[in-house]
Amino acid sequence: MTSRHLYFKLLKEDMKRKLWAAALLGLALFFTMPVALAMAFSDIRTDETTIWARVLEMRASRAISMLSFGEGYPMIFIVLFGAAVVLGVSTFAYLHNKKQIDFYHSLPVKRQLWFLVHISTGILLPAVIYLLSLVLALTVCGVNGAFTPELAPAAAVGFLGNMLYYILVYVTVVLAMMMTGTRLAAVLGSAVFFVYCPMLSGLVTGFYEIFFDTYYYGTPSVWSRVIIKLSPMFALIQAMTDGLTLGRIAGTMGAILAVGLLSFFLYLKRPSEAAGRTMAFGWSTGVIKILLVVAFGMAGGMFFYSMRDSLSWMVFGVIVGVVISHCVIEVIYHSDFKKLFCHEKTLALCMTAALAISMSFYFDIFRYDEYLPDEGSLACASIDFGEDSWVSYDIQLRPYFMITGGQRILDLEQLSATGAVVDIAREGIRQLDAGTPENGQQWCNVVVCYTLKSGRRVYRRYNMFLDDVIGQADQIYLDPEYKKVLYPGLTLDPEEAAGNLAYLNELDQVELLAGNKEKWKAVAQAYQQELMGLSITDREQESPIGELLLISDEISARLDETNEERDLRRYDRMYWYDGFFYPIYPSFTQTIAALKDCGITVGETLQPEALGAVQIAAYGPFGEDDNTEEMDFGKDYDNEPFTITYTEPEQIRAIMEAFSFGGHRDKNNMVLCSRYRVYPIPHEYDMAETMEARDYYGSSSRGQLIEGRVPDFVIRDFEEMWEEWKKE
Repeated sequence: MTSRHLYFKLLKEDMKRKLWAAALLGLALFFTMPVALAMAFSDIRTDETTIWARVLEMRASRAISMLSFGEGYPMIFIVLFGAAVVLGVSTFAYLHNKKQIDFYHSLPVKRQLWFLVHISTGILLPAVIYLLSLVLALTVCGVNGAFTPELAPAAAVGFLGNMLYYILVYVTVVLAMMMTGTRLAAVLGSAVFFVYCPMLSGLVTGFYEIFFDTYYYGTPSVWSRVIIKLSPMFALIQAMTDGLTLGRIAGTMGAILAVGLLSFFLYLKRPSEAAGRTMAFGWSTGVIKILLVVAFGMAGGMFFYSMRDSLSWMVFGVIVGVVISHCVIEVIYHSDFKKLFCHEKTLALCMTAALAISMSFYFDIFRYDEYLPDEGSLACASIDFGEDSWVSYDIQLRPYFMITGGQRILDLEQLSATGAVVDIAREGIRQLDAGTPENGQQWCNVVVCYTLKSGRRVYRRYNMFLDDVIGQADQIYLDPEYKKVLYPGLTLDPEEAAGNLAYLNELDQVELLAGNKEKWKAVAQAYQQELMGLSITDREQESPIGELLLISDEISARLDETNEERDLRRYDRMYWYDGFFYPIYPSFTQTIAALKDCGITVGETLQPEALGAVQIAAYGPFGEDDNTEEMDFGKDYDNEPFTITYTEPEQIRAIMEAFSFGGHRDKNNMVLCSRYRVYPIPHEYDMAETMEARDYYGSSSRGQLIEGRVPDFVIRDFEEMWEEWKKE
């Protein structure tokens, strides 16, 4: 009972000593919350287009955004962050003053009680001030008609979330105070705790990205899953971005408890004579210095290497980074510029470590890029060819983003063509020194995931040509299970898909299907069947000429909530639907026929009969000069394309049979296009000015001729034009 009474008495006295901090924090939160809300409400008023009910709705939405926890209004936590640093330093500042620490420790009060009192002050004081400011802010909301049933819970979550991460930052600053002996060192130590782990994680990840050609950014590692999360600032940003969850709250509370107990342990072990010294504990001096100096040395090496892409410059950067950071830290430790180069052995150790780590990345000592698992250790393998990132698996409207499925493909463990995946990876390793893509070769950004029997997953990325492994690529791509994961539209029940069908034509216009549901169902069935039989080889030789919407009732209903009527206006925001529109290829004859039965003519404006002319543009040289690197014939042929316009029906048909339409190109970048750019021109446009005619039809009609299918007369005509041009 006496201890409890003493605790509250000491707590009251400590709060009185912190009234200055309370006044500053109260003033900051007053302007950040109630005043800021009042100013925001004053900007939302009735006018010619906004009625009072809409004003109240907008004010309520603004209030929820500002008072809840999240990235919508970070000013509250910015104020609390400043308070955490100030209170953390000022509350335990007596530890850095020899006279004050002797006074506190001479009083008949246990150290444990002093610690409990001081750390409680730094938590209770801002909590009370924040709560009072929140009450004032809610009062402002009530006066302005913005107090809704959703506001109070949102404000409560905001209070709990902000205070939770305030305490995390606060105990981190307290830990820095325990480990240091001066305020400057404590502030610098707090900064190290805040940013060191994310910076180290980013630094190591940067080394992987720069020096390893096969590194995949999505590779799970200790750096991305553990090290980066050891920072309170990263935890805060992640929570504000992704929202509070029970798991995240539990993890944060566990971190607070761990850091608090460590601070308490160090407080009990901290010697009184540590006041005035930069570091309170001798054992931490060398450890912290080595961790910082090695990281700064590696950062210096990366900086200079990124500037000059040279081993010698990387070594120079490592040396500069190690020497400068070591000297600065020694000056901070000793508060004496004469100590710049003391502890030469530690300097040499840091230099060796930084150079060794950097060199191991530069020379790929551990053969990271050449990794290929033993067949006996491989449980399964999956692959993403990187050419279907447009596919949406789901959608979230607020905030808007599409949920794509690259990782879903890599997580596929039912893939039967494991050997084909390994063959493609082996070819990717062989091509590591390949040059730029050539005509007739398909360049892909391939990601492979190996699942070992131990359960460990290994990822690798290859920028490679598929020509030599096109058979293996087809084997994987034609696997029914693989395709169903890649294209969720294939798993839809045709009955459900039929109710949401729509067609996107070559002019980027959405058309609804005529007829009845049975005809629509026939379209869905035909498309699913033909897409299932499409191979990568086919994709290299075909370009989409239209798109078909395949979307579930659930997702469609979610999107329809933003539209008052279910008509063509629902597609005004095409970026919501784009990932659910699937490409239609010229070889999909059953789908095209089924759509025609529903009143849709696929590629109607690109039919040879609809065109009066076709203009082709290409840059020289042509023919025998194709591989000439430097040519000077007195003209700048690189900037002015050669153009030929064809008007004969037979020629137009031959050209359009080899045409790769550019309007739907994002749905199939695997098509191999030649140098010849094609501009179809409808009958109704005047061909008097052939060079300008391509602009009449708009950019959506432009495209190129497919490599290997260019009509002979086109090649011959451009070669003759080139020969004539050289004679001029």
